[in-house]
Amino acid sequence: MGIRKCILILFITATTRYAGAQAVTYLQADSVSNSLFASGQWKELIKMGNRAIKDSIDFLALRQRLGYAYLLTGNYSAALVQYDHVLKNDPDDKATRYYAYLCETYLNNVPAASLNGGYCDTALLRSEHISSFQITDAGLESGLKFNADPYRGTGSYNRVSLGWRLLWRLRFDQSLVYFGRPVSKEDFDQLRKADTLTNSADNEFEYYGKLSYSVSQRLTLLGVFHYLGTTYFNTDYYSNLGLLGVKYSANYFNVQADVNFGKLIGYPLTQYNATFMFYPLGNLNFYTISRLSYLNQNTNHLAVFNQSIGFKIFSNTWMETLGTFGKLDNYIDTDGLYIYNSIDVTTFKIGETAFYELGKHAQLQLNYTFERKQDSQNDLSYNQASVTAGFIWKF
Repeated sequence: MGIRKCILILFITATTRYAGAQAVTYLQADSVSNSLFASGQWKELIKMGNRAIKDSIDFLALRQRLGYAYLLTGNYSAALVQYDHVLKNDPDDKATRYYAYLCETYLNNVPAASLNGGYCDTALLRSEHISSFQITDAGLESGLKFNADPYRGTGSYNRVSLGWRLLWRLRFDQSLVYFGRPVSKEDFDQLRKADTLTNSADNEFEYYGKLSYSVSQRLTLLGVFHYLGTTYFNTDYYSNLGLLGVKYSANYFNVQADVNFGKLIGYPLTQYNATFMFYPLGNLNFYTISRLSYLNQNTNHLAVFNQSIGFKIFSNTWMETLGTFGKLDNYIDTDGLYIYNSIDVTTFKIGETAFYELGKHAQLQLNYTFERKQDSQNDLSYNQASVTAGFIWKF
């Protein structure tokens, strides 16, 4: 170890011990925090900085150093607390805006990240290939649904998605979806004799569009349009659904309230949703998502509870466990993206998803879902297993 580094460590140790014994002064806090920052001693900087703030020694440079220390140690929420304090005093601080942009990105709060991006240095944005109007991501999702019902064939689900930043405060996500469940050749004669052939085949084409507008770094407004062209019992139906919602992001949690409305297969439908996401570590190494929904369709009034728990198992791998409790009769999930309007109603659903980051831009995901379903035409309950693979490229 070099003599200069030894002297620096001795100076910091002596100063922090002295500061712990009596009130910290501004000069001590500035000198020690700067030395710790320069030497990359992030944990020591966090302890010293919080002690200084507790002693009412508070200044912007200290908050910036603390924010950077939290950022590099992976507590993005704690970093944002410091950066929010800086931006209240200096909203045009470009360096702080960029670090806030990174924190919100790592927390998957894309609208807030984009809002901060609009205040960043233009040369830095160009070097990072970030602009106010660009494609941000593209994805593909495909899966098969296997079931134990002799009157139902194997279903397939396919979705392509594209995300756009239209303005720094405005984002547009859209998807095209196709679901199909043909009758297998092996079951054709049996189903025809049972007079259930027309009841066994169905398909659906969907278009989904979602607008997210950032009123502030905390508050986001949501609007969704979802069109469905459905074939049931050899009859075509055309459905249009919408969603209006508001999302509030705090330091370690976010809450969302929204309502789905419109007509599905010719019947009016309204669904009210409340969602709470909690990430106590200030990152996505561990998180929970709880969602309560109330469905109102004709004379049916149903309550559905959805619970997810996610956790990081390796440096680039996450797992998420999902359980849905309640009768999923025309149930709408994930900001109106997924709609459970199949012929046979799902009465119970659990699933597991693995997310794997393949470099800076690519993400792979693999999902397994188990469902308990009720045959709508026959006195039969059966199990269905779905396997879905997905790929997202982030520009």
